[in-house]
Amino acid sequence: MSKRKVKDGQVMTEESLSPHIERTREGYLLCKDVPISRVGEFEYTPIEAGIRGKGGKVILTRSPEELFSPETIASFELKPVVIGHDQFADPSNWKEISVGIVKNVRQGKDAEKGLLLADLLITAKEGIELVESKKLREVSCGYDSMTVDDGDGRGHQEAIVGNHVALVSRARCGSVCSVRDGFMKTKESLKSKLRRIFRDGDEEDFNNVLDGIEVKPCGDEGETTPVPAPQPTAEEVLKTLAAQVAELVKRVEAIESAKVADQDDQPPATTEPVVDEEAQVVPDEEAQQVIADAEELAPGMQKPACDSADGHFTRGLIRRVQRNALKIAGVKKFGDTASMTGQVLDIAFKAAVDAHRAGRNPTPRIGDGDTQPQPESLNERFKKFWNQ
Repeated sequence: MSKRKVKDGQVMTEESLSPHIERTREGYLLCKDVPISRVGEFEYTPIEAGIRGKGGKVILTRSPEELFSPETIASFELKPVVIGHDQFADPSNWKEISVGIVKNVRQGKDAEKGLLLADLLITAKEGIELVESKKLREVSCGYDSMTVDDGDGRGHQEAIVGNHVALVSRARCGSVCSVRDGFMKTKESLKSKLRRIFRDGDEEDFNNVLDGIEVKPCGDEGETTPVPAPQPTAEEVLKTLAAQVAELVKRVEAIESAKVADQDDQPPATTEPVVDEEAQVVPDEEAQQVIADAEELAPGMQKPACDSADGHFTRGLIRRVQRNALKIAGVKKFGDTASMTGQVLDIAFKAAVDAHRAGRNPTPRIGDGDTQPQPESLNERFKKFWNQ
C-alpha cells in the first residue's frame, strides 16, 4: 500500500520530490510554502506606478498592514497560476492561460513574517515541466491596486486585489519569491512508475518495466552463471547489415520522390509568424495616454500591477484598463464592454472619454422666448462655471 500524505486536510500527495515539492497520484505538483510576495520597497517606472517619478523611477512601499490584510490574503485564494504576465485572468481566458491554482495563502512566521506564502498546485503539463526543469522558478503576483503619491518620486500601495500568480524568469521581489526545492528528484521512481502503470492498465509498459528489473538469487540457490547466447558469425552479420542498408536506401528514395511530387503540386508556403496581440508590448507613450484617459473617465480606479521586473504594459493589460474604466464609469450605451476586444474596445473607450470631456462643458439653456443669450452673457456663464 502506498504511503499517502495530506497537506492541511486539502491536498493528498503520494510522493515527495523535495522538502517543498510533492506529487499527487495524477502527476500534479504541490509546491509548498512558496513566497509569492513580500513587504518592502520596490522600484517601478512612472508609467507603471501612475505617479511622477524622480530620476526616471518611482519607489513604492508595500506595508505589512496592506499585504497581510484579510482582504488581500483572501483575494489571492484559489486564483490561477499562469506563465508570465501577458494577460490578467478572467472568465474569457482562464481556461487558456491557467496552469494551476493558488491555495492556503497566509503570512509567514518568525524569520518569514515579512513574506506572503502560498501553496501552488501545478496541474498543467506545461507548468509541471517548467518547474521540474527549473526553467521558470521565480513567481510574481498580478493584482489591481491603488497607488498613493507621497511626493519626491515615492508612493505606497493600497487596496491590493489579487488576480493571479505567474511563473516568471525574473521577479521584482528577487529570488526570495520562488518555488523552493532543495534537492529535487527529477527521475520517476520505480514505485511511482508501477503505480502509474497499474492505474492506467498499461500491460505493455508493465512488462517492459519487469524486463528491466534485475533479480539476484539468494538463500540456498546460490549464485548462477549466466549462459551466454550464441553469437552470429561475421558473415551472418555482414549479410544482415547489407540487407538493412538496401532497405533503408529504398525508403529514402521513396520519401525523396514523394517530396518532389508534393513540391510540384503545392503552391509556395507562407511562413508568416503567428503573433499573440495580447502579449505585445505597448509603447510607453501610448500606455501613459490610455492610463491618463482611464483615470479621467473613472477617477480613483484601481490599475493592474505586476511584480515581474520587465516594467512594461502589454496590449492585454491596457485593454483591461480600458474595460475597468468603462465599467466603473457606468458606460453602457456601447453594449457589453466586458466582452469587447481589439479596435471595437479602442473606439468605445475613446468615444466614452470624448463624451465625458464634452459633458464637463456647460450648455446654455435656450428657451422658447424672444430673447436669446448674447455672447457677453455666455462668456460670463463659462467663466463662472470654470471658476467653480
